[in-house]
Amino acid sequence: MAEKETILVIDNESDQLEMMKEILGRIGFDAKTTDNPQQALEMVEKQAFSLIFIDLIMSEIDGTDLCEQIKQVRPGVCVYAFSGHAHLYSPERLERAGFDGAIGKPATMEEIKAVLSRAMDTQI
Repeated sequence: MAEKETILVIDNESDQLEMMKEILGRIGFDAKTTDNPQQALEMVEKQAFSLIFIDLIMSEIDGTDLCEQIKQVRPGVCVYAFSGHAHLYSPERLERAGFDGAIGKPATMEEIKAVLSRAMDTQI
């Protein structure tokens, strides 16, 4: 990777944002984070991201709704649900919303690397 690819992480838990920023940085990615869904939409409008992780349960908006809104702005972006509650959502519901996959919390570095490898179709 000549230039670092940028990944967006949207989560209402600051500790999760910090953990993901740290892990993604160690792997070699630039991570942008926000706990504000409206700010996330503004960020997506201004910048193309290689991958977006979205928490499913946030106080302001359901992650599936946010995914649908992001896909309207950037239809081709890869989006993963990032939640400890993914079991509450059927795979069909996640797929309808536009998610490309899901990863549970807490995620290990190896699990995150596996998602990145699949999403970017390259070995991380």
